[in-house]
Amino acid sequence: MEKTSISMDAWILKSAREHAEARGMSLSAFLARGALREIAATHTPAARAAMYGAGAVATQEADERITTEDTARAADERRGEAA
Repeated sequence: MEKTSISMDAWILKSAREHAEARGMSLSAFLARGALREIAATHTPAARAAMYGAGAVATQEADERITTEDTARAADERRGEAA
């Protein structure tokens, strides 16, 4: 595998590492899953349904809502810690 590097806020990386380790997975696998989830989310509902089934579309949309809420909550918490 080719080695790569990325830049992100340290607190995001720390949270991602803790989350991955708590689930027994590598940080690389965790980040790859997130990236693939984001790519899949850009497909239209019809394209997702054709590939994964109609149930997957509803699940993905619910996951996107939860992710948006979690991201906003984490950002708010981070802002509160910085204050």
